[in-house]
Amino acid sequence: MDTSRGIYAGLAGVKLETPECSLGSGIRLSQMYAHLMAPFLMAFSPAPPGGHHPAPWSAVGGGFGSDIHVQLEIPPTAATSLSLDPEFIAWWITAFLRLRVGPIFLFAVLGEQSFESAKTRHNSAKYYPIETESRFLMVAPNARGVITEVDVAWVANYWLEASKLYYGNDYFRILFEATDQCMFARHRSLAMLWLWGGLEAVFSPGKAELRYRISNAIACFLEPAGITRMNLQKAISKLYDSRSAAAHGREDKKRDSLQETYTIARRAVVRMIEDNRVPTHVELEAKLFGADPL
Repeated sequence: MDTSRGIYAGLAGVKLETPECSLGSGIRLSQMYAHLMAPFLMAFSPAPPGGHHPAPWSAVGGGFGSDIHVQLEIPPTAATSLSLDPEFIAWWITAFLRLRVGPIFLFAVLGEQSFESAKTRHNSAKYYPIETESRFLMVAPNARGVITEVDVAWVANYWLEASKLYYGNDYFRILFEATDQCMFARHRSLAMLWLWGGLEAVFSPGKAELRYRISNAIACFLEPAGITRMNLQKAISKLYDSRSAAAHGREDKKRDSLQETYTIARRAVVRMIEDNRVPTHVELEAKLFGADPL
């Protein structure tokens, strides 16, 4: 892809509260409309080497389509001044927006020109599909379908510094990716394993007494000492039982375990982003024994 003129991402499944918002460094979100469609076709003869399947072709029922209402513009000056790959910036900001409003929308397409200009210059328009899943898991029932100015302000405040955390800390990267991408898992059990794999990367210092250690570490990180922390530790411990059920092919009797696990993972990621650091195992152990920093 030629990124010398900037790139334009189309977000499907979400809308913008205002006509346009800035994320800094010339990066903007704006309202627009496009429809991505992918009908299915079937051919009945094999393709020759290096060629296309010959006609006749027949339409097949189904296919999928997405309404795109939000454009994310990343000018070339942003990628140059920030020393970040523009395609990474597009995904990273999308992931931050999903973290903020809920994982219910897609980074559908990426293009070399704005969607507005493609209306009149459609013969030269170039777009590439990115996230084209026709269905995904609902891991956050309370997710919102509108990006507000407050949401944009939060993303603008943290996304750049957090990118350094992403590239500099493997544990954070694993947890962040699991939290963002779990919506695309084909089955609930797989999403559970992704999320717990991320949580274990950050909060588990070893394999012994894993259920007890990780539930304590997460609760100590998210809540101050007291009854609230104790109750959260018990809840997380039960969620770890659901993780074990998924890992060993057993039925998970807790119906909302995936949504609750996602909530825990999201809280942890947001806390690390806002603190701009990942807690060490030594710090977490100190918290467990009441040595919280002042």
